[in-house]
Amino acid sequence: MADAAASAVRSRALAPDLGQVAVGAGTAAGIGALGAADGGYFPPAWGWTALIALWLVVTWLFLGRAALDGGRLAGAFAGGLIGLAGWTWLSLAWTDNSVQTTLEGFRMLAYAGVAAALVLVVRRETAPALLRGVLAAIALVSTYGLATRLFPDRLGTYDPISTYRLSEPIGYWNGLGIFVAIGLLLALGAVARERSTALRAAAAAVFVLLVPALYFTFSRGAWLALVVGIAAAVALDPRRLQLVVALVVVGIPGLLAAWIGSGSEALTRQDSPLSAAADQGREVAIFVVILAVVAAAGAIALAAAERRIVPSRAVRLGFAVILAVLVVGAVTAAFVRLGGPVTMVEKAYDAFNEPPPADPTDLGERLFTFTGSYRPELWKEAWNQYRDHPLLGSGAGTYEQHWLQDRPIPHKVRDAHNLYLETLAELGPIGLALLLIALGAPLVAAVSARRHPLAAGALGAYVAYLVHAAVDWDWELPAVTISAFACGAVLLALRGSGDLQLVPGFRVRVVAGAVAVFLAGAAFVGLVGSSALSASEDAAAASPPDWDKAADEARKAKRWAPWSSEPWQRLGDAQLGRGDGAGAQASFRKAVEKEPNDWLLWFRLAEASSGADRREALAESERLNPRSEEIRDLRAEENP
Repeated sequence: MADAAASAVRSRALAPDLGQVAVGAGTAAGIGALGAADGGYFPPAWGWTALIALWLVVTWLFLGRAALDGGRLAGAFAGGLIGLAGWTWLSLAWTDNSVQTTLEGFRMLAYAGVAAALVLVVRRETAPALLRGVLAAIALVSTYGLATRLFPDRLGTYDPISTYRLSEPIGYWNGLGIFVAIGLLLALGAVARERSTALRAAAAAVFVLLVPALYFTFSRGAWLALVVGIAAAVALDPRRLQLVVALVVVGIPGLLAAWIGSGSEALTRQDSPLSAAADQGREVAIFVVILAVVAAAGAIALAAAERRIVPSRAVRLGFAVILAVLVVGAVTAAFVRLGGPVTMVEKAYDAFNEPPPADPTDLGERLFTFTGSYRPELWKEAWNQYRDHPLLGSGAGTYEQHWLQDRPIPHKVRDAHNLYLETLAELGPIGLALLLIALGAPLVAAVSARRHPLAAGALGAYVAYLVHAAVDWDWELPAVTISAFACGAVLLALRGSGDLQLVPGFRVRVVAGAVAVFLAGAAFVGLVGSSALSASEDAAAASPPDWDKAADEARKAKRWAPWSSEPWQRLGDAQLGRGDGAGAQASFRKAVEKEPNDWLLWFRLAEASSGADRREALAESERLNPRSEEIRDLRAEENP
C-alpha cells in the first residue's frame, strides 16, 4: 500500500512538470518556426498556425480540460479577438477589395485560434513555462540574426548597399527590433525572478546577446518601446529595487556589447567590403561572448546576494527618492537643452514631420533622428479613409488600395504603420472597440497579477508591443504578435485563482468544439490555396523559371480559392512567360472581374494586351495608382 501511495504521489508530482515542459517546448517550437518563416508574414504560415491552434482547442474541449484561469478577463481577451475575426469576415459585405479582406480574415482566424488556445490551455502553474518558451524562441531566432551580421561570410546574404539593417530571419528590421525588445524584457524578468540560478544566469547571457542584435536593426521605435516597457515593468513591480539592480547587472555588459559593435565601421556603414565585415564581426563576437559570460556571473552573484541581504524599508525608500531625483534631473536637463515643455513638443512635432534624410553612410546616426519616415502622411490617409467610411470602415485589408489612389508622395506601403488607426479606417469604431477590448484585458489583469515574480517582465514585454504597434505593422508579423499574445495570456493566468476560474459546461464545450472544427476546415482550405499560390510564385521566380509548374499550381489554387483573383493572376503570369499572350490576356481579365479595384491586375492586363485594349487597361491602372513608376515606365516604352 505504501509503495502504491508513493507511486501515485510521484505521478501527480511528475504531471505538472510534463505539462510545463510541453507548454514551453511547444511555444518555443511554434514561435521559433514562425520567426524562421519570415516572421509568419505569408499566408501559408497563417494556415498552419490556425490549424494547430484550433485542433489544440478541440482536443482540450473534448478531453474536458478547458478552463479559463483568468476568468472573465480571459474571456474578454479571447472573445474580443474572436469577435474581431468575425467582424473582419463580415466586412466582405461592404469591402472595397474582397481578395485582401479574405486574406485578412484568414490571418485573423489564426490569431483568434491562438488566443482561444492560450486562455483555455495555459494555467497559473504553466504560465512561467510559456514565458520561457517565448524567450527561448526569441533567443534562437535573434541569435541567428545577429550571427548573420557577425559572420557574413558564413551565414546569410551579404548586401551592404540596400539598407544593411539587421532583419533576418524575420525579414523586416523594425519587426526584428520589437521581437528582440520583447525578448530583452522577458530576459530581464527571468534574471530578476526565476527561482533557478541556472535559468537566471542563462537569461543574463541571452540579454547580452540580444542588445547588439537590437542595435544592428537600427530601429528607433524598438528602442523606444523597450524603454517604455522597462518603465511599465518598474512601475508595476512591488520589488522595484531588486528589478532595477538586475537591470544594472545585465544592462551594463549588454550596452557595452552594443557599444563595441557600434565602433566597428564595417558592421555599421554601408558599402563595407565583405572581408572587413567578416574580420570585424569575429572580433565583436568574441567580446559579446565574454560579456555574456560576465553577465551570467553577475546574475549568479545577484542570486547569492539576495539570499543573504534583505534591504530594509529605509533602503527601499531611499532608492525610490534617488530614482525620483534622477528622473526629475533628466527631465530638467532636457528642458534646459531643448526648451520648455511647449517648445519640446513643437520641436518634436516639426522633426517628426520632416521627410527622412538620404540614407546615411553610418547607420548608427539614424538612431538619433526623430523623423517619422512619412508616417504623418500614412496616418493622415488612414484618417481620411475613416472619414469617408465612418460607420463600418472600408473593409479589412483595403488601406493599401486607398493609399495608392490618394497618396501625396510616391511612397509604397501596404499598411498605415499604426494598428489602431488602420483598424479604425478599415473596420470602423466597432472593429477598433473589439481590438481594444481584447488588448486591454491583460493590462487590467496585470494589476491583480503584479505580485507574482514574473508578472513585471510579462507586462513590460506586452506594453512594448502595444506601443510599437502604434508606429509600425507588427500586426502583420504573427511571430511578433503571438509572442505578445503569450505575454498577455500569462498576465491573465497569473491573475487567476480558484474562485476566478471559468469552466465551460458540457453543452458549451460541444458547441465550441463544433465551431472550432468548422473553422479548422476553413483554415485548411485557405492553407492549401495559399500554398499552391506560393508554389506558383516560387516556380515563376526560379532560375530558369518553371512556367509549366507555375501554371499547374495556379490552376490548383483556382480550385481551392475560387473567390480569389490571385490564381488567375499567377496563371496569367505563367502564360505570359510561356509566350501565350492571348491566354494571359484572358486570365488577367478573369482576375480583373473578381477584383476590379486592384491596379496591378489592370497593369498586368495592359502588359499582355495591345492597341486600344492596352490603352484602356493602362488608363484604369493609372486611375487606381496615379503615382506608379511602373505605369510611367510602360508609357515611356510606348512613346520613346
